[in-house]
Amino acid sequence: MKKFLIKGPNKAVKGVVNISGAKNSCLPLMAASILFKKKVTFKNIPFVKDVHTMKDLLISLGAKVEFSETKKMMTIINKKKHKLIVPYKLVSTMRAGVLTMGPLLARYPKQKIKVALGGGCALGVRDTNWHLSGFKSLGANNNLEKGYVNISSKKGLKGNKFKFPKVTVTGTSNLIMASVFIKGSHIIKNIAIEPEVLDLINFLNQSGADIKFIGKRSIKIKGVKELISGSHTIIGDRIEAFSYLCVGAITNGNIITNNINPSHLRSELSILKKIGYKIETDNKSIKITSGKTLKPVNIKTGPFPNFATDNMPLILAIMTTIVGKSQIEETIFSNRFMAAPELNRMGAKINIKKNKAIIIGQKKLYSADCISSDLRTTFSIILGAIAANGSSTISRVYHGLRGYYNLEGKLKKIGIKIISKN
Repeated sequence: MKKFLIKGPNKAVKGVVNISGAKNSCLPLMAASILFKKKVTFKNIPFVKDVHTMKDLLISLGAKVEFSETKKMMTIINKKKHKLIVPYKLVSTMRAGVLTMGPLLARYPKQKIKVALGGGCALGVRDTNWHLSGFKSLGANNNLEKGYVNISSKKGLKGNKFKFPKVTVTGTSNLIMASVFIKGSHIIKNIAIEPEVLDLINFLNQSGADIKFIGKRSIKIKGVKELISGSHTIIGDRIEAFSYLCVGAITNGNIITNNINPSHLRSELSILKKIGYKIETDNKSIKITSGKTLKPVNIKTGPFPNFATDNMPLILAIMTTIVGKSQIEETIFSNRFMAAPELNRMGAKINIKKNKAIIIGQKKLYSADCISSDLRTTFSIILGAIAANGSSTISRVYHGLRGYYNLEGKLKKIGIKIISKN
């Protein structure tokens, strides 16, 4: 099993990082290919583990998938009917597998669709009840049988109204895809407006769908007859970009991230400025440089445009090195502080009480052997190891490879002393 060995402390790191396409945009876009009768082409693909898993899932359903890693391009062709069983062995390692529910229901509403309940990171309760409630508003019934959700609509799907009880990114994407071919119009309220959701809406509209905003978090979808083919360039990964900006922050360095829209990180950049780092932006890049006086801050995560829960473990690592008392309140996932025990083993002082973390920043961190438990925790521990005195070993880094393309290579390129070993 792959491990990272990182020798610290790494100080004043300098360099440029080219940000990959957004994993959290690529996966729903790949699922959306099910809606199309012919060829779909995606550019700026991040060839991370989750993308390969989604590719295998689409192939298992009957699609033909071709890709070029050098061109960062993928082509998906649907020339025949899909299989309607989404197997547990492929969904179990990747939460995004549930995103096949919506497009399969849209294409084959009167048939019985079976989707295994999924996996992914161990972040607490991430059920599909809101997805299923949304489908029910279209006229689709469901039941659970041997770990599989069975969905079908005897009379077909019809437009209606639905309001999500709480903002959900995958729930929003799933219901949008399920609604593309409905009879009439469907109004969905309290939707997620994350950049990745907007990327999906833009792609579908460019390909012939009819989705319009009728408020900040409300959309109206008019059913169309069919989608034939489509092409789209995936947006840059805001979580990856913030991760490498945090490398610059924790080393008091100078890092430029390219291929990223700064408006996708407005809350995060505001926090970095508040701490004391200097931030410069243009349309497609962000530069962070060291600050002379760094101050502790208080943060509360929330749906976009608030501070992203995926970025919280990264800023947590930064705060362990900012002298003074900082606080983080996590509002999305119940188990998002899994990096804290590992960072504490490096000498950090993080105290967790329910959904809040109190961090007393330290002047120094010290090396330790650590274990990663989920995707973003992996990078959080890496940040701690980068700043720590001595050599740290991080086990189970496969969690990180689910969402970071060429992780070791990109860190090496900007001067981090990192090697991998089995």
